[in-house]
Amino acid sequence: MTAPSGREALRRRVRRRLLLTTVVLVVLATGGVVLATGVATSPRSAPRSAPPPPATAKVVKTDLVDRVKVDGTVGYGTATALTGRKAGTLTWLPEQGKVIGRGESLYAVDAVGVKLLLGTTPLYREIRTGVPPGPDVTVLQENLVALGHKEAGPPDGEFGAKTERALRKWQKAAGLPQTGALGPGDALVLPGAVRVDGVTAQLGAAAEGELMKVTSTGRLVTAEIDQARRAYVPVGAKVEVVLPGAHTVPGKVLSVAAGTGEEQKKELVVVIGLDDPAAVPESGQVGVVLSGARRDGVLAVPVRALVAPAGGGYAVEVLREGRRDLIGVEPGMFASGLVEVSGPGLTEGAEVVIAS
Repeated sequence: MTAPSGREALRRRVRRRLLLTTVVLVVLATGGVVLATGVATSPRSAPRSAPPPPATAKVVKTDLVDRVKVDGTVGYGTATALTGRKAGTLTWLPEQGKVIGRGESLYAVDAVGVKLLLGTTPLYREIRTGVPPGPDVTVLQENLVALGHKEAGPPDGEFGAKTERALRKWQKAAGLPQTGALGPGDALVLPGAVRVDGVTAQLGAAAEGELMKVTSTGRLVTAEIDQARRAYVPVGAKVEVVLPGAHTVPGKVLSVAAGTGEEQKKELVVVIGLDDPAAVPESGQVGVVLSGARRDGVLAVPVRALVAPAGGGYAVEVLREGRRDLIGVEPGMFASGLVEVSGPGLTEGAEVVIAS
């Protein structure tokens, strides 16, 4: 093979340099595009935003009531025993759930009904002509009038001829022997109509002794609370009964009694009457809101507004013209997420910082 001449070798070296130069330029050009692209697409640092303003609340002047919510059960209250006082054999007893009102039979002895009379004084003697005046006679007269026998006269406690005639008419209408007299076992006096919760006696048994358990006829709420909360449930206290769906019905404490059994001696059984018994279900669980101590017309802030300075005690931060002033306060009653506060310079309407 013939070796290239010097001129030809020079031309080849020039072509290689030109080719190398072209490659370098292309690489540099490509790198420049990438660099430019990188610079163009790199994110810029976002400017820092100002911190949000602090959450605040107003100092309010309000009434604070310490409330507590407990569980309650809808029913007919605590059942009490009904005891017979007439000698003989039981020939009829009511069924469970039966409601018995004034003048109706509670049970039957020797096929004669023992009637229910309403009042607060039980029959403690035979009422007949010649009996001295007494509260039991007044109860009989009140019931005779209520049952439509107005000729019994005004309830004055004296058993006279008019009262005797009215008694005989009632005995005839009620299917009783028309004796014109009423013995202690011929009727039972109770405060109101009753609902039979359960029968404990049997037909054919002696009619004296416990016969059944009865309750009131209206729906009631029963709740158990700790003895330490006795002050929340004085008899007559108003309460709120919370039904499913958060609907509330007003109520009133009717009675408070100690629980039974070793474990329940620390509990109180509270019976609550309802302003509108028809508004609650016949049974089920409800909430009962009880009210305790009360403070009227006090300054209050949200509990989260309280701070604990290093030196001890409590304070609130008050916003004034863009600055925060720390004011020492004395906390009082806590209720419904608020706390009663008092301190120098603290006024209604002041804006205080609350923890977020």
